[in-house]
Amino acid sequence: MYGSEENSKHTLSPYHNYSRSVIKTAIDDEEEKQDSELLRKIHPLLVVFLFTGLDFRHQSPRQRTKNSVRRETVTTISCALIHIISWIFALLIFWGAFVNENSIPLKQYIMNRFVEILIIFLRSVLYWRRKDIVNILRHLSSAYNKIKYLSKNLNRRIMLVFVIVYPGIYLLLNGVIFFTSIAESDEHFKNYVRGSYITVIPLTLSIDVYYLLGVIQFLFLSINSLTMCLLVILLLVVFTTLNLTLQDYFKSISSSGVTFASLQKHYTSVMNTIKEVDKCLSFPLFVFLGMHIFFMFFIISIFYWPANWLDNSPTALKYFFRLVFILYLLQYCAMTTLAAKVHENVQNIKTEVAKISNCPSVPTDVEQLLLISKINSHSNICLTLWGFMNITRNSVFSSFGALLTFGIVIRDI
Repeated sequence: MYGSEENSKHTLSPYHNYSRSVIKTAIDDEEEKQDSELLRKIHPLLVVFLFTGLDFRHQSPRQRTKNSVRRETVTTISCALIHIISWIFALLIFWGAFVNENSIPLKQYIMNRFVEILIIFLRSVLYWRRKDIVNILRHLSSAYNKIKYLSKNLNRRIMLVFVIVYPGIYLLLNGVIFFTSIAESDEHFKNYVRGSYITVIPLTLSIDVYYLLGVIQFLFLSINSLTMCLLVILLLVVFTTLNLTLQDYFKSISSSGVTFASLQKHYTSVMNTIKEVDKCLSFPLFVFLGMHIFFMFFIISIFYWPANWLDNSPTALKYFFRLVFILYLLQYCAMTTLAAKVHENVQNIKTEVAKISNCPSVPTDVEQLLLISKINSHSNICLTLWGFMNITRNSVFSSFGALLTFGIVIRDI
């Protein structure tokens, strides 16, 4: 009897293991489907990021086939080449700072090119942190999926339209400058291209070669503009998701059937999410906002420069700088306002918890004190700029005063 029982166990074991694996796979697929709701909505954004050399997509091991492996290998090589070529341009920019022919003031040349270097540097930082960013997006997707009391206002179609239209504005502006330079004269176009390549290109080359170099330079500027636009959209999505999560918790405090344990667990999860996002994105956000500050007041400075070189420039170039200034200002205001909203929502939660005694399901006095104490200990949690400056409503308003001061300093250097 003992032997027959053993045989029956060995006979059933393969079917048993097979059924368990099927059930486990089905459960994992269902969990992945649920947790990836936010990722599905921002999928167009993540795909377009590939054209900038950044891959923030989550790759499941079960979805890998021979064709997908080859495709991912090509994608990885392409991303690496974009970064290598970008740093070659950066080296040319550094070299140009020493061989500048004084066609434009050295101060202006350095500031103009410094913005391009910051974009290249920022793209490299995001490239090395791509795995952390992927994990953050998955974590935010899980938090987004758990929202109960508020409508989720992230629409995939709107996201797709925004991803196409917003970068398209920058590409259109770059295209206008490029074709305006061609329309002026061959000599003007040669000087335009030579200025982009730090005047290391001899004038003896044919105009066809200059057209080719001009197209390469246009593609490089387009990649930089695309990187900036997509990063703005990604940051706005992250900040919006954090605010929706905090507002959902705020609503849950006064809901019926809530318990102390659920409130405490939910609050800890939300605060940990904010900490993880800040840990991953505080430095890129610091560089990105700093770049906006630098470029906005660089534009102001060149319009008030003594012997302004823009006086002899095409009208399209003047309008280009004005439009870019408006776009940068709007980007800066949108990002800082949404980031400061995180701190404001945390403070609203702190205020609402103090009124918890009026809730339909009232915790005990001890539980109320414990929850209030826990929330007060995290009441200063907010997004930061590399940890040394909190992004709050007060900091947003005071930053405009700093921007004005910074612009005056640049103008008077």
